[in-house]
Amino acid sequence: MRTTSWRLLAILAALVAARQLCGADVKELKERRQRAATAFSDGVLLLHSATTTGFVSDGYREEAAFYYLTGLENSPGTVLAVVGKSGESWLFVASAESKGSAETKPGDEAERKVGLDHVVDWKEMQGFLKEQMKAGAKIYYKPEAAIMLPENLSATKNNHAPGWIQVLQKNFPAAEFLPAGVRLYTLIAVESGTEQHDSTIAARATVNAFIAGARAIHPGVSQREVELAVVDVCWKEARGVSFWPWAMAGANSVFPKPFESESRYDHLDSRMESGDLVRLDVGCEWQHYQGDLGRTIPVSGHFSDEQREVWNIFVAAYQSVGRGLKEGLTESDAFEIWKKELLRHRESAKSPLAQRAIETWSERKNVPYWQMHMMNLDAGFIEGPLRAGMVIDFEPIASIGGQGYYLEDMYLIGKDGATVMTSGLPYTAEEIEAFLAQKP
Repeated sequence: MRTTSWRLLAILAALVAARQLCGADVKELKERRQRAATAFSDGVLLLHSATTTGFVSDGYREEAAFYYLTGLENSPGTVLAVVGKSGESWLFVASAESKGSAETKPGDEAERKVGLDHVVDWKEMQGFLKEQMKAGAKIYYKPEAAIMLPENLSATKNNHAPGWIQVLQKNFPAAEFLPAGVRLYTLIAVESGTEQHDSTIAARATVNAFIAGARAIHPGVSQREVELAVVDVCWKEARGVSFWPWAMAGANSVFPKPFESESRYDHLDSRMESGDLVRLDVGCEWQHYQGDLGRTIPVSGHFSDEQREVWNIFVAAYQSVGRGLKEGLTESDAFEIWKKELLRHRESAKSPLAQRAIETWSERKNVPYWQMHMMNLDAGFIEGPLRAGMVIDFEPIASIGGQGYYLEDMYLIGKDGATVMTSGLPYTAEEIEAFLAQKP
């Protein structure tokens, strides 16, 4: 792992600040949309702004891809269309009588503001779509994470299609509607200097939020109390949380159990018990860019002898991959590095649990949640080899003996190595125990 000093990151931040501290300029936005047109050259990329504006939420958060391509952060009721063939971009804005609250209104002034070719009333979208479909254009959309309808009631072939797309499909039954898929994540994967600046701030706030959460862990504390310690720091040092923190202990930390928290009233809340390990997974958000990091924390402040041996082997494999991160590396390459390091400990491992962990975790089929993922405006899939300028998370997730083991950092990928953006945190069992023993 090639660790770059924070002095270099400070220089990067200063250079970016001299250009523009918040958001992309019009030239950069145009370049992004041109890349989108190239990526979806056989059709139209259609993106809806976020529509949820609940009164009890922590604030409006714009849909990631929509924000990336428009620079608009407060535009519910707005639809962006990027035409692959012509490269033109259209913004369809909700009319006043529809109670739209977009930052921009139809007209030449709006077009100049964000460099769009056309900013028009959303009533014109029907005619636009008719013309595009007449020319044989496919319509690409971003799927919903949740399945809202069974397949036999869905108006599209993909029941992950959001409701507004299903309505369009019903009105244009002959048209071909397709999920944008990983191409959308690939489009936003490589960060500009401005984006790296914002990701750096999000990462540093996330480090401090993690420290607060880790030091809140002790026997008898509730998961919710730990989560709130994290959220408090994210709001003080950034613009809120990237996602609600995960502080699952014991059996709740073993995947896929943590996923249940998203659809449970109690968020899997429980009292933490001595002897358990905690998955502490946190992220703060800054100017739409998201942080994400975590560690496995012993509730008692100390690992058992078995846990210590297993965790240190896990860390050795993790750091081996970290040292290999660079442009051109694939996820399968990374797993081979991980496997090689695990097997290197096979002869020296003392406990049966550690031996079993090595044999189990060195087979990809046994660690289905082991992953690398993109981390900028949103967590997303990585298509193909890593590229310089990507911000990614390396996140191996495994379990053995009824306990979860997890470790995660943010990395800025370079041509010959990677910078740890969430540096300054402990890794080994001994380092984590010493860290937990420190007084705030």
